[in-house]
This record gives sequence, structure tokens and C-alpha cells, in this order.
Amino acid sequence: MTLAASAAIPSTWTDAHLHVWDSAVLAPPWLAQAPQFAGRFDLARYLTDGGVRGGVVFVEADVAPEDRGREAQLFAAWGKASALPWATVAGIDPAEVDTLEGIGAVRAAGGVSGARRVLHAGDVPFTTEQFRVGLHRLAAFRMSFDFCVRWTDLAALEGVIASLGDGVFVLDHLGNPPIKAGWSSPERAEWQRLVARVSACERVMVKWSAMFENAGRAMTADEIRPWFEWCLACFGPTRMMWGSNWPVCFAPNSGVRLTQWIDACATIGSNLSDDEQAAIFGSTACRCYRLS
Repeated sequence: MTLAASAAIPSTWTDAHLHVWDSAVLAPPWLAQAPQFAGRFDLARYLTDGGVRGGVVFVEADVAPEDRGREAQLFAAWGKASALPWATVAGIDPAEVDTLEGIGAVRAAGGVSGARRVLHAGDVPFTTEQFRVGLHRLAAFRMSFDFCVRWTDLAALEGVIASLGDGVFVLDHLGNPPIKAGWSSPERAEWQRLVARVSACERVMVKWSAMFENAGRAMTADEIRPWFEWCLACFGPTRMMWGSNWPVCFAPNSGVRLTQWIDACATIGSNLSDDEQAAIFGSTACRCYRLS
């Protein structure tokens, strides 16, 4: 029998946003600018770093388009070998004309229930008609789509979602809030307004993840709490899921550790009801991504 996730027992949590790769087998192009992430970042290393064991969602790592199918195969091999519940959010660009071919290439690996294309660099248009067509095609295959956007793009995202009558969407990383600007900043107020508008669509879920990356440092539970609580108020626990964004947020030799993120989130989660904890730390991700 699987235990319900509990804030006090991180081993019961499901990680809704985990990156893994082995650059000796498959190297994302961006590693050339980030050599600290070269090497093997697999599940064994993740667990050694203090990772959770309730389940994992492997998320694409922006590999070259021709390598997306191979990446999904690597995730499937590692997931099956892990004995953990797992699912894959594969690399697919909805704007590509051959979206159906891309969907077929990654789904052949098995365990693929979602898709993502990194959009936060600001150089990938996602408000085009072709992008919407691709999202419709993903929905036809019961595949969700993770939107990894800048917080300043949330108004555009609201428009895209409002124009679609189907599909399940996930807002990565609390919408990448302006944490460096501070809670007292006008940027924070605008982020709050935009997040609330996006959350009005019941088909959108949100990931509580990557806050250390957006802050540029480790954060305390008290610093994390107001950003988290706003998203919880907007989305509710059944549309909110926890993720680590390992190893991106915890670069080797950075001094920022996965266990710091887990401990801070456990402190915040301890103030929630049992049902809220079970949803945020487990069941929302399992339902959204249909973990096997």
C-alpha cells in the first residue's frame, strides 16, 4: 500500500520536476555554456543528494530536437529500473509543423504523459496559431503541456489558454516570480495579479519549484511562504504540485543543496492539512501525469 504524501516524511513525496541526463550518452547543447553540469546526473545521484522516493516526473532538458526521442528512451530505461512510480514530460515543440511526428517519436519510449518546450528565454513565440494547433494535437493524445515562461509573459499565456477549449496545462515554477525584486516590489503585485488570472482556468495546474533559481540563492521558509501561499490561494492544493528542479537549482560547488529546499518546503507544508499535504506533495502530480 502506498502511503499518502506527508510533509514530515519527504520520502513519501513525488517530485514533479526532475531533470536527469548523462552527457557521455546524450548532451544538451546548453552544456557548452554550463560545464558544471557535464557528467552523469541520474537517479542514483539524485537520491544520494537527498531526493524524494514517492515518485518522479522526468522533465525534458532542452536537448537538440533530433535527440528528443532518445531522451525519452533514456527516461523510460531509468524509470523502469528504479522501481519508483514515474512519468515523462518529453521535449516537443507545438509550433513545429510536424508535431504529430514529434509526438510519435517520444511516445514510442513509453511513460510519456506530458510535453514541454522551454519558453522562458523569450525567443520562442507561443501565441501563434501553429502553436495552438500543436497544443490541440497534444490534447488529443491526452498529453499535458508544461509552460515554462517568464512571469512577464503570463498575460500572453492567459490569452493562449483562453483560446483553447481542451488540454491540461502546467505552469512551471510558480510562473518564475520576480523574487529578486522582493515581496514589497510593484513587480510582485503584478505577478500576483497575472497568476490569479491564469489560475482562473480550471485546466491549469502549477508547480512549486525553482524558487532558489529565481532568487539566485537558497531561501528560508519564511522567505518562500508568501509566494507559495499566494499560488495555493489561487490554485488550491488539488492543482498544485511540488518539484525539485534538480540538478538545475543545485549546481555542483554552488553551496546550494537539494536538502535545503526540501527542509524549507517541509516546514511550510507542516502547517497544511493532511489532505493538502497529500495533494501538493503527491497526488496532484500523480493525477496530472498518470504516474505508472
